[in-house]
Formats: sequence, C-alpha cells, structure tokens
Amino acid sequence: MNRDGEIADGSTRRVFVRQLAVGGASLAAAGAMFGAVAEAQNVARETSDGESRYGKCIVPLPVRKMGETVMFSAGADLLNGFPCNIIYAFGTQVGPLGLSREPHVHDHDEVIYFIGSDPADPELGATVNFKIGPRGGEEDHVFSAPTAVVIPGGVWHCPMETLRCDRPFLCMAVSLTTQYEFRYTDEKEQTER
Repeated sequence: MNRDGEIADGSTRRVFVRQLAVGGASLAAAGAMFGAVAEAQNVARETSDGESRYGKCIVPLPVRKMGETVMFSAGADLLNGFPCNIIYAFGTQVGPLGLSREPHVHDHDEVIYFIGSDPADPELGATVNFKIGPRGGEEDHVFSAPTAVVIPGGVWHCPMETLRCDRPFLCMAVSLTTQYEFRYTDEKEQTER
C-alpha cells in the first residue's frame, strides 16, 4: 500500500475493506449453510470429547490387516452421524478383490473408486474385472485406468477380480447410507430355497 492508500493492484483501502467484508460475509453464509445441511442430515453438531472443543471431529479409523491388504470400514456410527459408509482397501495381488464372491445388491447408492497408489504415476497399475448384473446375467467390465463404478440402489454387482497387478492400488466404496446393508439373494429367491 502506498501513501495515497492504493494497494499494489491499484485499488484503494476502501475497496480492499469492502472486498474483505464481502468475503467474510460469504464465509459466514457458507458456514451457516453447512450447519443447516449438517442439521438436515442429522450430523452430530456436538464436537466436544471432553478434552478439546473440536476433538470429536478427529476420528481414528479402524484400519486392520487382512491377508495381503489393509482395510477399514467406517459408517455413521463411527463418523459422528455423517450419513455415509466408506470401505477402503488396497488391491495387492491377482485374484478376487474384496469380500463379495457373488453378486449382491443394496437399497442405497454406492460408488466404488479404483485409484493408483503412486503419486508420480497416476495410472491404476492394475487391470480389474468388475461384474455388474444379477447372478447368471453379470456383465464383465474390465478396466486398467483409474475408474469410478457408480452403482445405483437396486443394481446387482460384484464380484470383482484383479486380473493384473503391477503395484498396489486403492479400492474405496462410498455408500450414501448411515447403515451399510446388502443381500446376496432377492426375497423371492430366498423363499424358494
């Protein structure tokens, strides 16, 4: 700012203060909007863990080793009521990927991300076969690039299989539900068994 009150870009102190006020008002509106969205979605607004004001915002994840991979699953119960469920694992070898060995279905929407693990090379580093469709009508979807598989509620999907694995890759499912549920057979099929 020079002695005439001009800022380096040529604007005045008054313009700067006005821009600052507008920016602050925008941030306040965004914060209020987030609060309204969080409240509408029943996200817990209490953030005190007894040790700090916002300590409950930090959620340790239950990461565990399962065979050759590490994984975690976190839902609304762990995420302070946040209305989603996340399953995270690494694909590390050729063969079945995930725990589902046959098609299953959810009543909620889900997206499954396949992302490479090397920040220097954003490619997937693997080839995956993702099956979509009911038992006997599955379609094979083979890809080797970073991919998101979007599964609307009611669409049968899985199993998944790693066909080639040059390096570990991330497989992460995000479901829009507070309670992750699935079934391997439809109700008609269950009553016929």
